[in-house]
Amino acid sequence: MSSISKVAFIGLGAMGYPMAGHLKRSGLDVCVYNRTETKAFAWADEYDGLSAPTPAEAAVDAQIVFLCVGNDNDVRSVTVEAEGVLSTMTAGTLLVDHTTTSKALAEELHAACDELGIAFIDAPVSGGQAGAENGVLTVMAGGETSAFEIMEPVIAAYAKHTQRMGDVGSGQVTKMVNQLCIAGILGGLSEAFHFAECAGLNIDEVTRAIQGGAAQSWQMNNRSETIAQRKYDFGFAIDWMRKDLGFALDVAQQLGLHLPIATMVDDHYANVQTNGGGRWDTSGLIEQIRMRTEKTQAAKTAERVTHSGGCHCGSVQWTVEAPKILDTHTCNCSICDINHYQHLLVPESRFNLTKGEESLSLYTFGSHQAKHYFCKHCGVKSFYVPRSNPDGVSVNARCLNLDTVEVIYDKPFDGRNWEKNAGSLAHLSKES
Repeated sequence: MSSISKVAFIGLGAMGYPMAGHLKRSGLDVCVYNRTETKAFAWADEYDGLSAPTPAEAAVDAQIVFLCVGNDNDVRSVTVEAEGVLSTMTAGTLLVDHTTTSKALAEELHAACDELGIAFIDAPVSGGQAGAENGVLTVMAGGETSAFEIMEPVIAAYAKHTQRMGDVGSGQVTKMVNQLCIAGILGGLSEAFHFAECAGLNIDEVTRAIQGGAAQSWQMNNRSETIAQRKYDFGFAIDWMRKDLGFALDVAQQLGLHLPIATMVDDHYANVQTNGGGRWDTSGLIEQIRMRTEKTQAAKTAERVTHSGGCHCGSVQWTVEAPKILDTHTCNCSICDINHYQHLLVPESRFNLTKGEESLSLYTFGSHQAKHYFCKHCGVKSFYVPRSNPDGVSVNARCLNLDTVEVIYDKPFDGRNWEKNAGSLAHLSKES
């Protein structure tokens, strides 16, 4: 039986408010602090608990202090600053941080607590607002076994599963694994559902057909209907997901790892944020994929503008007529790969060499149908006539002046299997 009778809870957001409530209903004395004081008053009224005007005052005489705030800086402000909880916590007590933070911050807090004789556990949670309200969260903990054994029976009030993952910081790394899994699932689900709707299928009907098989997931079961309805004003916000993915990508860099799927999903989320969807549920990822399709389709008939570009040294310059939204291809053949070439294909009539004809060196390879033009001075190939489109010109989109470009949507092209795949691009240089 737990000997804990008095705790403090710092942070009454969508998660912390019900979590603190579960602790109070379990029979503990609970004192809360929230940056917006009116919310702390509301909690105290609803649960017949106590509130304090500062984190330090909330932590007085508490045997365990729980945190559930926004980010690394928020955690520091309620712990190590002048009115933070560490100013009043005493040796032998326990600090538990439920905030999803960086691994470095968990280690930083552990060091600060250790100097004061205070135990520390990083204990991020999964399960979302619904999990907090229903008391069925999953908790991933990092810290000493003795501290974990004190914490575990107490947080059973709101956790259906609690697991010690190792030393301090391992809870946060496990949460990063969780978020990477969710990002990958949502990336695949978004592409699959968009593929379905573009092919004329109904998302709800598709979900009913496949959710009982190997493709099923929590995201499919709980988000397919709202994705079909394009409703995202609930759930775990994209702003918070990007914060979490940022932590994971930072640790991956430290480990010398490349996480291409997570990086791609993070880039998509960044674009959703730019377009005003930062507070959307993470399932709003599909809107970036939908927008790309809508824009690339619209670009086919959009008004063209004059883009300028050229080699790196400026000896070769040209203009090209194309929409503001560019549909490009990055080829993996040896020539393109070496030259970091990103193809923007246009009819020859929309390309104009404005400077540097005398600075060009022409190279041909193999069939001699492709004409590669390199600058004699800097060696950059900023345009060429491709074998797949002999009536057109491919300019390197990486050599464009981006002032006239709204967005570039790039797709991979398997140039190593050129003979098989070239036909898929042959229409891009045709006059329309």
